[in-house]
Amino acid sequence: MNTISCLVQAEGVAAQHQSELEQALRTNHATQLDGAEVDISWRLVESGLMFTAGAPSSSSVIACILNGPTTLTQRETYMRSICDFWTDITGCTDHEIVVSISEISDLPTSHESVNS
Repeated sequence: MNTISCLVQAEGVAAQHQSELEQALRTNHATQLDGAEVDISWRLVESGLMFTAGAPSSSSVIACILNGPTTLTQRETYMRSICDFWTDITGCTDHEIVVSISEISDLPTSHESVNS
């Protein structure tokens, strides 16, 4: 299963638009990856507990785990589209969004070692 984990400030604009952002994430994921389903989770962090380069941060972190390989063009398009709708919905800048993709075909369960 593909997953997206979103880490945002509880009092921030992204948290206020969580439903709209989640729908956009699902639609984007299905469109970019041929209808693939995705499990989305949210972590709301209290103000003053997120930092970038040691300073308080208002950034949103969107960590995507995809099953199977993608091309560079697919990754760039996927990540750019997230940044585009995130800024449209929240009004934040590209500098306040961190999007990552990890391609992992078989994730270990919680009782398995990553190195096994």
